[in-house]
Amino acid sequence: MSALPSNPGAGATREQVVAILELLETRMLWSTAKPIISATGIHTSRGWRETIAQARGDSYSDAIWASAYKSLSVVARWHTYVGNKHVSFFDLREQNEDAKALVLDWARNRAVEDLKGVVRRRPFNILEAPTRKADLEPYKNAEPKLLAAEFQGGKLYLQFFSTRAYTMREPLDITRMSAAQARLFEEYEEVIGVRTRLVPCFDTVVVDTANDLVELRVDFQPGMTEDKNSPAFVRVMNEFNRATTKFIGQGAVGVGLMNLHPAINPMYQDAACGRVTALGFVATSKASSSNNHGQIHRTKTQDFRKDSFHVGGKQHVDKVDPYTIGITWPAKPSKGDLYLELKGSVRAIYSGKLRAVTTAEFLGCLDGADYDFIADQVLRRLPRRKK
Repeated sequence: MSALPSNPGAGATREQVVAILELLETRMLWSTAKPIISATGIHTSRGWRETIAQARGDSYSDAIWASAYKSLSVVARWHTYVGNKHVSFFDLREQNEDAKALVLDWARNRAVEDLKGVVRRRPFNILEAPTRKADLEPYKNAEPKLLAAEFQGGKLYLQFFSTRAYTMREPLDITRMSAAQARLFEEYEEVIGVRTRLVPCFDTVVVDTANDLVELRVDFQPGMTEDKNSPAFVRVMNEFNRATTKFIGQGAVGVGLMNLHPAINPMYQDAACGRVTALGFVATSKASSSNNHGQIHRTKTQDFRKDSFHVGGKQHVDKVDPYTIGITWPAKPSKGDLYLELKGSVRAIYSGKLRAVTTAEFLGCLDGADYDFIADQVLRRLPRRKK
């Protein structure tokens, strides 16, 4: 998929660069963004707020503004397609042959043309998406808006926009309060504030015609709690099915949602598959079993496969059955670490019910190569019908 917006950098102004920075601020960790911004020649300060404020007042040549806009536009556009995604896969091979063929033919040959009118009526393009509360509010309860439809490399990409509300917890600095306010909290070691933020979200539907797959890549905000009253996955799936029903007379997805659980143990057993930095498991012996109260163990730098405590414990049990795994792949030059998490439930193991894990968490992807690498790690370990 092309990452370049139309006429990138042509006549770019300070305001356009600031707008791209404001969009990136809603999506990307500062630690990831800082070296990317610095490489454009734009001054970086101690965080997003100071950097954006400084950019509003800095004076650079037209060439620097244009070059920065071109580079940052590519980064921002890619990130809307691959960054911070909850990913689910639908296997079209689970549908009957006629239904599958209809979906694939539409994706290959007609979808972009059929959806051209919808895209033409879009409220804005991807890089012009609103970021401020007043501008986001009208889209909070609206259906997802289709902003782009492209077919490249055998894949149909549909990019939807919506506004979602996220709750975040932030420590409050008592020293910045008035004396009267500070006295109210003088007995507390830490004061946490909770606030809700409206965030622009981009949810991507991808029909992979070569591999008979439909991917739903749903935006999420790491470290924040999403409004559960309107699950984004359902809204995007419904909007996609509404489009296919209109043009080919049937919904494209519903059956065939893939269970990702079968990939967990093979990844855990494969020492060449990154570092295991998150793990939930049940350890079973002849006499008993233990799951440490269903806790997920996490580490930033170690690999649980090599952790002395974990390895030592494995020697005294008959079986370790992982139900959640997080894999970290070390950063390549100029990029950050890639992270995948497949989160299941210990209850499924104990109750003997279907161990369904239908969502994978992708973090750290900056381009299509990053995303495809993580997706392949999952998909090649899943059983599927032959084509």
